[in-house]
Amino acid sequence: MSMTNPRQPGRRRGLAPGALCLCVTLVAGPVMAQTAPASATPAATAATASGAKAPSEIMAVNLIRLLVKQGVITQAAADALMQEAEAETRQAQLASAAPGPSGPPAGVIRVPYVPEVVRNQIRDDIKKDVLAEAKTEGWANPHIIPSWLDRVQFFGDLRFQDQFNFYSKNNVSPYIDYATFNNNGPIDVNASTNPNGLPFLDTRTDRLDQLIIRGRFGASFQVTNGVAMTVRLATGADNGPDSTTQLLTNDLTKDNIWLDQAFITLKPTDWAVIDLGRAPNLFMHTDLVFSENLNIDGVQATVVRPIGDDGLKVFGALGVIPLGYVSSNFPNNEAPTVVNGVTTGTPKAPDSTKWLFAVQAGAKLQPDERSWSASGAVSFYDFDNVKGALSAPCDLSDGLKQCSSDSSRPAYMQKGNTLFLIRDILPDPASPLNYAQPQFAGLSYNYRVLDVTAEFDMPLFGDIRGQLIGDFARNLAYDPAVALANPLALPVTNFDTSGSYHSGPNGFMLKGTIGYLNPANRGDWFFTLGYKYIEPDAVLDAFNDYDFHLGGTNAKGYFVTAGYYFARNSWTDFRWFSANQVFGPPLAIDVLMLELNTRF
Repeated sequence: MSMTNPRQPGRRRGLAPGALCLCVTLVAGPVMAQTAPASATPAATAATASGAKAPSEIMAVNLIRLLVKQGVITQAAADALMQEAEAETRQAQLASAAPGPSGPPAGVIRVPYVPEVVRNQIRDDIKKDVLAEAKTEGWANPHIIPSWLDRVQFFGDLRFQDQFNFYSKNNVSPYIDYATFNNNGPIDVNASTNPNGLPFLDTRTDRLDQLIIRGRFGASFQVTNGVAMTVRLATGADNGPDSTTQLLTNDLTKDNIWLDQAFITLKPTDWAVIDLGRAPNLFMHTDLVFSENLNIDGVQATVVRPIGDDGLKVFGALGVIPLGYVSSNFPNNEAPTVVNGVTTGTPKAPDSTKWLFAVQAGAKLQPDERSWSASGAVSFYDFDNVKGALSAPCDLSDGLKQCSSDSSRPAYMQKGNTLFLIRDILPDPASPLNYAQPQFAGLSYNYRVLDVTAEFDMPLFGDIRGQLIGDFARNLAYDPAVALANPLALPVTNFDTSGSYHSGPNGFMLKGTIGYLNPANRGDWFFTLGYKYIEPDAVLDAFNDYDFHLGGTNAKGYFVTAGYYFARNSWTDFRWFSANQVFGPPLAIDVLMLELNTRF
């Protein structure tokens, strides 16, 4: 980094002679002897000790005196050097008197060896003088830029996208939008008492030329060895977990910025990392289970250890992720009271936190950096307490606004999972045959997902590589008998055209890529082709890919992605998704995306 030098032109400083002497001394230091005329005796070097010293015929002595005069070395150090120089001179004189090889060529001067301790002292003294002069003159003050800036790394990316959503004219209509149903609820499901109706998705009208942006900007700060912190902000249409995109619309109004990441990283050893906060997903995974844009709350720990010298590594991961807490004030609109020893009203709900407990074990084999590699992992994701609960009988006719199980509904969903209406609403005594029934929807199952992921890549030609990824997931908690056991909690989704309930616990994905697997430079490119099959209850629909079938489960189809880097860290890409429903009424959705991306 260049800085302005405030020193005036032509101005000289007293430091330069000292630096010159130092350079001469250090360059000539390794030479072990000096040749001098026979008349140069030790007595001459010590003449006029109390007065001005006459120039010595021994060049080393003159250099040492000059260093003392400039304040570079002390007089004590100089005396030691001059004694050594005089001793070297006497040895040279004796050697010249005895028969032997001729002396050095004319013009060659040898100076005595300078001990390393003295050279270090000279260097340190010069450094102090240089820093003092720089600080005085202000042209190289080390504190102009705070030292902590060296430990900060900024990063970010920006994407401009043109998206086209295509719907088949044969799609089912109407299609209840249960995500909006819960977000805006409770919603009265009795058409006679609800003049506004239910929220429905438009499944037959194409949406063309939707201009979209995604911007993310963050900073990572290395606090000390083994401790770092990271914060990232991002755009987003809402606070949903799986997307940070924002439509360019709403009459040019400004868009929202959200806290996308905020976490502390601890690295107690070279092979272990712990993230605490809202952090990227450290598990080996694909977007069959978790969207690539999804960040994980809570605590994640990963370990990676090499085994032997053949390129084998084993790795593992653990995660404890809170998904939702029950408010300590729920229900908010009632307080239990005690009258004559009898408790009336609704008591506050006990704790029933929703958790994700995750564990993974895997291995990777790669003989060398440019050879083939194979890796795989087995993961278990236990989404605990996410299943909806049927409420206790709920009498809304007396002004009650909440039912006992309202907190069991999911805070966020896309579409595909099996749902049921969680409120057991008692009839209104004033109108028992036609009364309002404001409802929420909850999940019919817990999700305990066993996920197996494998990846293989190999060099093809030059830097071009081929990669194949496979992923299989199964929900071990899937049990239709349980979902259909209670007539008050029957499913309201995933019925086929005959009116029969039909779902499934399995999902898989295969995709192949050719090109540069880690593109960054101009001319890099990649091409990906893949297929997905996701039954309705294979995974939790809230957290998987937002683009395929426009999010969720109960979808099957293929996808194509191609990209080209026209400059470093800047590229264009094309993405096409074509998907249909697995079970139930027809719902075909194709999505085309044209994108311009840049990052730093």
